[in-house]
Amino acid sequence: MNEPRRATIVIAALLALYLLVNCLSLASVGYAFPNHHIGIDSTHAFNAIVATLFAASLIPLFILARFSFGYLAGFNLYGMVVGFIWISYFSDFSYDRPQARISASVSLIMFLLPVLFVSIPLKKTILLSLQAMDRLLVVLLAVVLLVLVWNASYGLTLVGTQQGAELRNSFVRPAILKYATGIAIGAVLPFAFAYYALQRRYYMAGIGILLMLLFYPVVLTKTVLFAPAWLVFLYFMFRLFEPKVALILSLLVPIIAGLLLYAATLNYAPAQAAATYVLEVVNLRMFAIPSNAMDHYSDFFTANPVTRFCQISFVRIAGGCPYPIELGTAFADRYHLGNFNASLFATEGIASVGPVWAPVSVFVCGLLLAAGNSVSARLPAPLIAVSSGLGMQALLNVPLSTTLLSNGLLVLFLLWYITPEESTESGRQEHRVRGPKTACSVASDG
Repeated sequence: MNEPRRATIVIAALLALYLLVNCLSLASVGYAFPNHHIGIDSTHAFNAIVATLFAASLIPLFILARFSFGYLAGFNLYGMVVGFIWISYFSDFSYDRPQARISASVSLIMFLLPVLFVSIPLKKTILLSLQAMDRLLVVLLAVVLLVLVWNASYGLTLVGTQQGAELRNSFVRPAILKYATGIAIGAVLPFAFAYYALQRRYYMAGIGILLMLLFYPVVLTKTVLFAPAWLVFLYFMFRLFEPKVALILSLLVPIIAGLLLYAATLNYAPAQAAATYVLEVVNLRMFAIPSNAMDHYSDFFTANPVTRFCQISFVRIAGGCPYPIELGTAFADRYHLGNFNASLFATEGIASVGPVWAPVSVFVCGLLLAAGNSVSARLPAPLIAVSSGLGMQALLNVPLSTTLLSNGLLVLFLLWYITPEESTESGRQEHRVRGPKTACSVASDG
């Protein structure tokens, strides 16, 4: 068997395994956390399995597509939508579940087509030298340090994640600082870590990780606390394996680890609390909640008016909104599961226009995210994957508008656009051998 065919079979097998493990994880989470309505029963299990097999028919798209930023986004959201379809068969809610499943499936296809296959060539008008890029990153790290100090002036405390969830809203900060903090954590620090790590300038990469850790006492979120470990994990996965395999394994490894740890401690009380916490952070928070949010949004907007995008600040100001409070707060009041924000499939799709028009809205979101393919087309896969590691988590859990602005995805796109192709260690060696390039031709990243 030739090498390309063997690689295709491996990727297809890993994709199928991921779907299977994701469903097993959802069932386990439903058993461990019954208040999230992710339970499973034998009555609908067969239909849920059949629907998952139909979802597997999209696997060829991921085999055909070349690796890119859109591939990262598409695969992460693919798992989320398939998870929602699985959950919908066991949901306690009374919305039109067949319609919701059809809408989600069509939306998924409409999203995957642009993010996987659209990459518009861009002519670079800004060509930074390696020295200029290095100086820019040092300046950005200095700005991040100032943002950290500014945050600390409004209050900081070193507590556990449970206490942090209760205290974080007590630190009131101006809107501009919130934006700066989101951009620093979601874009600048992950990019700096990836940029320096790929050059093996580990002391500088370590500064990026240290700054991220120092943000925890001021923002008090699990995302920031566990982000350094997540970024380091992604870095090693994408250095050890080819990009598609690395992506699938980077999701499979933690989800399987959470399941195995939980199963191993079911009859061992002293370790069960720790295992349940891991299951909550990894299997529930990272994987199940984004799918579960689609279930809750489908239920909520069956009996309530759609937002018509008024969750976006300037739309709310210009045209008003049927909801006097933020959607996350409205969901917290309705379902008592905390501030329930959700992905573009739930927010720009279900919430904004309803299930019938959701595929159109999601398609537009896919076109917007396809811009990431263009600006990163000539960059190495590890740089793209690691620097967008927190951006992917944001895409799964907050609206696209929030991800682009508040979580810094637009800034990350800009950083990719201006990054010299010779910025990694291998790129520098090629630059020395071939000489500097005078023009930039953009092609899809393989």
